[in-house]
Amino acid sequence: MPAIKLTYFNLKARAEPARLILAQAGKDYEDNRIPAPWDDIAPWNAMKPNTPFGQLPVLCYDGSEIGQSMTIARFLAKEFGLAGANNVESARMDAVVDAVSEATEKQYIAFLFEKSEEKQKKFSDEALPALFKSLEKQVSGDFMFGSSVSWADIILFHFVDSLPSKDALKDYPKVAAVSKRVGELPNIKKWVETRPETTV
Repeated sequence: MPAIKLTYFNLKARAEPARLILAQAGKDYEDNRIPAPWDDIAPWNAMKPNTPFGQLPVLCYDGSEIGQSMTIARFLAKEFGLAGANNVESARMDAVVDAVSEATEKQYIAFLFEKSEEKQKKFSDEALPALFKSLEKQVSGDFMFGSSVSWADIILFHFVDSLPSKDALKDYPKVAAVSKRVGELPNIKKWVETRPETTV
């Protein structure tokens, strides 16, 4: 089995999709966490020049370093059979992941970085309904793409899990059901129940 090391701050945020994929795949790995920059900037300052893009997370997989959070998640999904049975299915999953990632960036800006009430309202009133309306139409089984969980479902679960309120799902029962099913998968459930407590 390849040696796997995932390095990120002691936060969920951008590394949690990879952690969830690794959890679902049942893979052992080193969950290397450094202090969040606002807690202690020194470890990150020392590490930053040696990272591929001056950012975290970084995945070390069997001696090779990979940067960029969604690239890491996509690689792990492909490596462990969670990225589709063919190129078309894989592309459809990528589209869901990209849509959720765009919404995640809007969420981060509104709630974490700028803490703008105006942007929070716009996110809740416009971005979320538009996303969930689109996803609701695409659910084609117990999960987004049939009867098997994929990394698209896991990314969706992480996004829903991070929402300030789950009321946004009340008009989208299929999306809510997919997220709930992912959260009830034994490996995912165990990880969520035992992962380190973090503010973000």
